[in-house]
Amino acid sequence: MVNEITGWSQMKSLKLSRLLVAGLFFLLVVILFTAHIIAEWFSIISVGQGIIGGRLDIPVTVMIYICDVFAITAVAALNKLLSNISKDEVFIEQNTLCLRIISWCCVMAGLTFTVFSLWRYEFLFAAFFAMFLGLVMRVLKNVFEKAVELKSENDFTI
Repeated sequence: MVNEITGWSQMKSLKLSRLLVAGLFFLLVVILFTAHIIAEWFSIISVGQGIIGGRLDIPVTVMIYICDVFAITAVAALNKLLSNISKDEVFIEQNTLCLRIISWCCVMAGLTFTVFSLWRYEFLFAAFFAMFLGLVMRVLKNVFEKAVELKSENDFTI
């Protein structure tokens, strides 16, 4: 009913999601080339300490590169997931794999943030959110995995 009123369709939503994923991918590539500038800026505005003091620009640059690799990998998996959905291939093994990749990328980014919280405790907040997102993606992966299994059993009984 709401779709009829707003004119918003499932296909439009999927196209918007794919456009946003493409924009995010572009932003992540830009971050790869500007990591040192972002790290210098963070060093200037950052307050507080961690266990390890000292300069922040090099550790933050390294952290950005590491997390950017995880983010680009997750976005590529998300793009593949959306591509499969646009082809009406929803409950398939490949989508479960995409969700698994995304969840592990989030967890690995969370671990990276945890390590770099030695320089600034603020990174513990980012670590918490990344780990939480990884957990949510893991639960979704388990749900999808079960749905793929049920679909497979259903396809064999017909």
